[in-house]
Amino acid sequence: MDSHKHTDNFSKNELERDIFGSIKDKEIENVECERWMGGPRGPEKITFRDGSIAMFKCDIRHYWMADNPDTPIRETIVYKIDTIVGLGLVPKTMVIDDTINNIRYNGSIQEWVKNAKDGYQIDKMTRKEREDYQRLLIFDFIIGNSDRHLGNILFTSDDKIHAIDNNACLVIGKDEDLLAFPDAIIDFFNKKTITDIPHVVELIETFYKNKKIILNLIGKYVHDNTKLAQLMVESRINYLFNMLKKKQPFPRKYLEWRKGLSAEIQRILSQNQSSFPMYLTLTALSQLAVWG
Repeated sequence: MDSHKHTDNFSKNELERDIFGSIKDKEIENVECERWMGGPRGPEKITFRDGSIAMFKCDIRHYWMADNPDTPIRETIVYKIDTIVGLGLVPKTMVIDDTINNIRYNGSIQEWVKNAKDGYQIDKMTRKEREDYQRLLIFDFIIGNSDRHLGNILFTSDDKIHAIDNNACLVIGKDEDLLAFPDAIIDFFNKKTITDIPHVVELIETFYKNKKIILNLIGKYVHDNTKLAQLMVESRINYLFNMLKKKQPFPRKYLEWRKGLSAEIQRILSQNQSSFPMYLTLTALSQLAVWG
């Protein structure tokens, strides 16, 4: 991953820098709004006087869905995880809470990807784009992204892809199936041997190396379904890493993957009982009995 550098040792300041930001010092020139069905406010494309552009998404908990998970922080933490493992595909994202011209901007803001086409407009990927897409498969699997599709993968003329719309991840519902994932990752591993995908192997190893940093980041900033999110992410990192070390083909069936993830979750729970509230442990185990 020579074009996707990662840092093994992050200071606290480096890790937490820009999680919370502000756009107060930037002069807004134009705002293009999109209405969500049944809601008062949708995504807003903000153009600033300096020529920069960003996409703002409001925190819908403050409008009409008070019980909704904290999606702005999820968008931002996904960007930070991308930075930690050197993925380099998620545009810079921050949580903001500013009032400008009597309009409140409370939610997430992400750098706009200029002159981009979404995946539905692409006939064929270049080799670099294909490798980055494969790395994105791994990334989305680990963070539990349930809403990845060609419409939120952007392509630019420099052979780069950009992963936007990252709010549906890190366990957005307390009853979410921790073992569920798109089967595209199974198809991928069925068609590849480990020696063919060094860029994927390196990403998995980097996730494993930085696992504690990632789990601590989730624990500090994700305040709903926190333990479940940590449990899901840790189990998936461990599962992929352990499969690599076995040097055996990955399972070919979806249920076999679920069985392996279920065993990993139970192992984590048994080794870290003091870290998980009893009610959560019992809930997770009961869910596994149903899902597994």
